Formats: sequence, structure tokens, C-alpha cells
Amino acid sequence: MKRLAGVLAGLVLTCSVATAHHGYEDFFREKRVSVEGVLEGLDYANPHVILKIRTDDGQLYTALWEGLTGVERRGGAGTKLTVGERVMVIGSPPRDPASRDIALLRQVKRLRDGWTWRTE
Repeated sequence: MKRLAGVLAGLVLTCSVATAHHGYEDFFREKRVSVEGVLEGLDYANPHVILKIRTDDGQLYTALWEGLTGVERRGGAGTKLTVGERVMVIGSPPRDPASRDIALLRQVKRLRDGWTWRTE
């Protein structure tokens, strides 16, 4: 019985962490912000593809894209973006004004040729 209780407690904790990760309470889900700059980093990782964007005024933003499967499903396979090119993203801004994170991306655009990934 103690072993079963331990296993159940472990499952509850694991599920709590998984659902907490997908909570976006630190972001204004109903608002949109646009950031444009040079793509300095691109990490096709789990649970999100992460973009690092340096704006013209020197600010470094971290944009949390969808998971790799979702990005690829909408045409954003790994060869579409390259570090060093100009991009623009639209997503939800953080509640903390000091944060340079953007989440729930609605659009990612490569500016040199207009290639666009979007959720709608």
C-alpha cells in the first residue's frame, strides 16, 4: 500500500510539473507585441523552439515558439530560418515589464523574402 501511495504521489507531482509548464500566467494572453531584429540564436529543442532576437536598440529578446512538432506541422522546419538574418515575431508580452520574453507566438516572419509562419 505504501508503495502504491508513493507511485501515485510521483505521478501527481509529474503531472503538476507538466501542466505548470504550459501555464502562461506570466504573459498577457490577450495582448500582442511585435519584435523585429537579427536572429542571434535558434534552438530546435523540447519543449519549445527558442529564438533569440537582438533588436536595433541592442535589447535581446527570447521568443518561445511552439514545440518542434507544432512548428514543423505549420511549415517551420529547421531549414527555414538562419542565425544572422532579420526576423519579426508577434506574440504575447510578459506581465513583468523588465522581462524580454515573448510567448504564444502567432507569427514568425523572415524579412528578406517574406516567408511567414503563423498559427491562424
